Amino acid sequence: MRILKVLGISAGFMLAGPFVNQNVMAQDGEALYKANCASCHKTTSKRLVGPGLEGINEKRSEEWLINWIKDPMKMVNAGDKEAVAIFEEYNQIPMTAFGFLSDAEIKAILSVIPGKAGAESGAEGAVAAVEEPEVPIEYTEEDALAGRLLFEGKKKFVKGGPSCLSCHHVSFDDIISGGLLAKDLTNVHGRLGDAGVSSIVSAPPFPAMADAYKNKTLTDDEVFQLTAFLKTVNENSGTQADTSQLGMFQMIGGGFIGLLLWLLIIYATYNNRKKESVKEDIFKRQLKGNDSVNS
Repeated sequence: MRILKVLGISAGFMLAGPFVNQNVMAQDGEALYKANCASCHKTTSKRLVGPGLEGINEKRSEEWLINWIKDPMKMVNAGDKEAVAIFEEYNQIPMTAFGFLSDAEIKAILSVIPGKAGAESGAEGAVAAVEEPEVPIEYTEEDALAGRLLFEGKKKFVKGGPSCLSCHHVSFDDIISGGLLAKDLTNVHGRLGDAGVSSIVSAPPFPAMADAYKNKTLTDDEVFQLTAFLKTVNENSGTQADTSQLGMFQMIGGGFIGLLLWLLIIYATYNNRKKESVKEDIFKRQLKGNDSVNS
């Protein structure tokens, strides 16, 4: 009887195994999706930073999706027609490469994306494709001003992250030229809208930006204020002088001035050098003494 009981329990685990694994996979897939995809993609058909993912499993093959998720720019550079079309459609904004994800993890993510008919036609455990109605966001001048101070670094982020101006530029009244390490953000709000800007600022999908703000995530208020400022910049871009090239001239000019200063320092140091040997005076005294003895 005991043997039969053990065999019965074992059989139960064997039969339940596929269902347990499937549920675990669905849960892991949802967590992976939220951690890696949610900042740029919706599970509905609506665009965010990137395309809505509803029905993507029906539109692309699993192999294509795995390759794309692992290294999208490799496919673009290789001339894959679908990859190039997506890259061009979304303003040539490169998608983050997720090469650190395993095939199994990517399949888990894909398993929670609903099909065209909604979550019911997708894989078991799929994220429900519920479209939330958009509520227009109202920003005040104070919100935009606070965002500007954060962008310029005149007001520090609560968790100490670097200012946006250190890597990005915007053409806006009385703002000095920003860094040249990343994209010009003058019209980013016009391309991505409130949801796109706030999602990237709150959960950066780009490796360099993610590293810069690791453990230094922005607060909800900071995200809101930066979005307000970038919206103001975009709305006023038509009346602002384009200063996107000014940073390059400043960098070249600054480099030239720095070089000139170094040359002047080197020249002054060289000109004031000791032109005679350290023992020159001793040598002259010895010569003078020798002359007096010989005479």
